[in-house]
Amino acid sequence: MSSTAIEILQSGPFSLREVAIENFQEFFDSIVEQNALSPEQQTALGDAIKKSIEKRDRLGAFLERLELEAELLAKEEKRLASRRRQFERIGECFRDSIHAQMKEWGIVKAEGQRFTFSVKKNPPSVEVTDESAIPPEFIDYKPTVNKSVLKLALAEGEVPGARLTQSTRLEIR
Repeated sequence: MSSTAIEILQSGPFSLREVAIENFQEFFDSIVEQNALSPEQQTALGDAIKKSIEKRDRLGAFLERLELEAELLAKEEKRLASRRRQFERIGECFRDSIHAQMKEWGIVKAEGQRFTFSVKKNPPSVEVTDESAIPPEFIDYKPTVNKSVLKLALAEGEVPGARLTQSTRLEIR
């Protein structure tokens, strides 16, 4: 660390930005005085650029790996979900067959050593046979905002209770 950097550190409260600006100004002034970069400065600048590029590339490679891992996991999730659905369908077919057979034979309960199968009544449920005939007090209306139409209206002017916002994203190529 140069003596000026030590002096800055000892001078009291400061920000890293102030230290960076001070060091950059010294570096810039020395370039102007010499009308060129000294070999040491060229080496230092090359090292800084190289390190910076290497860091960016490592970070980019790390982010690329995360995306690939996430993609692989998404494929695995789909594969496992498909397999789970197959097992669920097979189990449902067996349950339905056992239930239908027990009802057909009039059996309410069949006991085994580890499991017992029994036919039970479900709690009452509502079946809507004609929705248009149901009185209005039994119908819930939930308004929803059509954001695509609202966006077009906001592009032409103001709409109370809404505004256009725009965020940013990081793009890595």
